[in-house]
Parts: sequence; structure tokens; C-alpha cells
Amino acid sequence: IPGVRTRARLIIAPHEPTGVHTRPIEEWVRHNGLTVASIDEQRAAHVDIVLVDRVGVLGDVYGVADLAYVGGGFHDAGLHSVLEPAAFGVPVLFGPRFSNSREASLLLDADGARTVNDVESLAGALEAWIADATARRAAGEQARMVVRAGLGASERSYELVTDLLR
Repeated sequence: IPGVRTRARLIIAPHEPTGVHTRPIEEWVRHNGLTVASIDEQRAAHVDIVLVDRVGVLGDVYGVADLAYVGGGFHDAGLHSVLEPAAFGVPVLFGPRFSNSREASLLLDADGARTVNDVESLAGALEAWIADATARRAAGEQARMVVRAGLGASERSYELVTDLLR
């Protein structure tokens, strides 16, 4: 990304981690002179881009992340879960189409997330959080607090439904 001047490792987790979705990413990476490895390969610790090619590991990925970009905010299909990285205290970036995500709005209001509109704003947000670890950690803690504030929602919903049925 233009403007980002750091040696960061990018982890890409396609919505569907099948060959149809991972092969174009691998081709793009190699075309741009970068190195790529599957999340399960030993050399993954030494490449530019780690590709998540199976389901069930996002928690592990978010658990070691410094920040996350969550997809789905640039098209009509909808924003993916912003609470998953937030639960790990990871500040979140996402695209401008988040109006159907209450959680995204809560994270923005708490300064635990930022929305980006294009490559330039994405680069600016990445650079700002990468360069300022204190601000990044503070945003991550705000994100975690949003998740904590929502704990117990199932119990509250159960109580509400139970009261309505009486």
C-alpha cells in the first residue's frame, strides 16, 4: 500500500478459502514480487503475506494481530464480523458500507475502529496505527470494551421474550 513504510506481515483470510478464491491472491502476490505461504506452512513466519486457506482459525489470527481490516464494506453483500477482532482487543478498519452493522457503528463511536473509503485512506489509517503503538493499543482496548459492554445479550433477550410471553 502506497505510503505505508513498515515491514508488516499481511494475513489474508478470503471469505471462502477455496482454490477459486486463493489462487488469484497467490497470483497477485507473486506478480507484485512478494512472497506468500499458507497459514500452516512453517515458512509462513518469513513471508510477506500469509494466506488463510481453511476455516476455523480466525480467532488464532486475531489473537496475534496488531490491527485488522474486515471485508465486505465496499459492496452490497454486507460487512463481515467486526466483533471478532474487537473481542481480541484489535482495532478494526472497514469500508464505507457499514450501515447495516450496529457493531461497526458502536466501534466507530468508541474510537475502536475507523472506516476507509479508498486505498489512500486505508494507507493513512494503517500508517497511523502502525506508527503509533500507543494509539493503536488504545483503539484496541476501546474495541474490546464495546464487546464487553454487549456481553449477556442472550440472557437479556431471553428475559425480554419470556416477559413478553407471560
